[in-house]
Amino acid sequence: MLALVVALTGSASNIVDDWWWLGALALVALAAAVAERMQPPSRLRAAAEMALASIVVGLGFPDAYLALPYLLLPAFAGGLAGGAVGAIITTIIAALGLAAGDILARNALLDLGSMGSLAAWLVIVFVTGAIGAWLIRQENAQAADSERYAAAYRLLSELRVVSRRLSGGLDPVTLAEGILDRVGAGLDVRRSALLVRREGGVLFPLAERGGDDGWVAGAERDPVVLDAWTNEVPAWAPAGRRGHRVVLPLRVGSRTIGAVVADVPDQALPDDLNELARSTDEGAVRLETALLFDEVRELATREERQRLAREIHDGIAQELASLGYLVDDLLARTTNADTASLATTLRRELTRIVTELRHSVFDLRSDLDREAGLGDTLAGYARQIGTQAKLKVHLSNQEAQERLRPEVEAELLRIGQEAITNVRKHAKARNLWVTVNVNPPSAHIRVADDGIGLRQRPSNHYGLDIMAERAKRIGATLMIEDAPEGGTAVGVSLGPDYEEG
Repeated sequence: MLALVVALTGSASNIVDDWWWLGALALVALAAAVAERMQPPSRLRAAAEMALASIVVGLGFPDAYLALPYLLLPAFAGGLAGGAVGAIITTIIAALGLAAGDILARNALLDLGSMGSLAAWLVIVFVTGAIGAWLIRQENAQAADSERYAAAYRLLSELRVVSRRLSGGLDPVTLAEGILDRVGAGLDVRRSALLVRREGGVLFPLAERGGDDGWVAGAERDPVVLDAWTNEVPAWAPAGRRGHRVVLPLRVGSRTIGAVVADVPDQALPDDLNELARSTDEGAVRLETALLFDEVRELATREERQRLAREIHDGIAQELASLGYLVDDLLARTTNADTASLATTLRRELTRIVTELRHSVFDLRSDLDREAGLGDTLAGYARQIGTQAKLKVHLSNQEAQERLRPEVEAELLRIGQEAITNVRKHAKARNLWVTVNVNPPSAHIRVADDGIGLRQRPSNHYGLDIMAERAKRIGATLMIEDAPEGGTAVGVSLGPDYEEG
């Protein structure tokens, strides 16, 4: 920058009378270079350089007007070192230094014309500092992202090691059942449940012992549960003929991440309950880790489904559609009957494949509606498929206000979607029946059709195997049988005592 000032001054030597300010500015630049080698960049160093340089320019004004571009350098350095604050400080110092230098040299302020020119340069000085502040902010943001990704990778690596060492891995249900077993070993428990909070503040049972008839529904409104959750200490109260209800908070540090609710015949001693609550703290840490791991896995799965949908839509689907246009052109040009017949068959097959790819994209993008719930989401999917495949859809949806665990809802949704997709692909049906009954922790989904039935379907059972794997993952039972309607019925039931309504 000093070389630029020298070049500008040399080109205007015929109108410049005094040159002393150029030497003074060179000394300022030399001092700044020495300071840069001795200490890291800072707002103080940029402010000092700006103060000295602006005073020199003010003292040498108007001959030193050509030295104004030098002020951009400390302004940029101020923005890099101090961000927006640094840019503002160096601009203010530049204005004060120019005014002070001019007053010292001439005992008067600049005339209006000169002040207008300097004001324009001060704006340029501020913009230069702002550019430096923006650049350092972008660099810091990238560095912070890199650090966060590195930290997340380390955490996931540690979780993988921990998961392999734990006997039950990082499965939330297995860990919850382990906590209930520990509580059952310390108390004479008639029935118990481990509750965790989900979106909307609703508590839902992650695991139960001794009953699954919805006895913990509305637990977030139970005063005993609220007392234990809020105060982070065990709570109990009489429960009529059932004896007493005991609630043990699951604590991680200063937070409550869940609660064990148990009905016991006799009142337990406070010291015993406190000791039992302390014994579950380690299990609470593992459970929270497993729930977090499950959430990360769910988000990753959802993002991967969206990515695959984009890849299919923007890639192979577009390529096949373009190939179809070429076949159409061939059909329009050919005069050979055999060629036209083959091209027609090829065009029909391409249309079928593109249609299947579009259905696949739709399936991948169909996700669980967190507001509507499992039944409404599956019903919307069935209507959409029914419209595409010209099926008459019959829906029955009985869903309680309480919700299943998110991962269970997701698996049940995929099983129902796969069953509906199989009807569209293979059944050659006219009617589709979809029944959804959800009463946590139990659920039942039935998809039936009046098509050709199981015996005449293709031998490829890959889709059925996937449904069986999904059902096994959540502890559900999958049933595939001939339907009374004349086609096939696929049912998935969750909960050992479930009875189809």
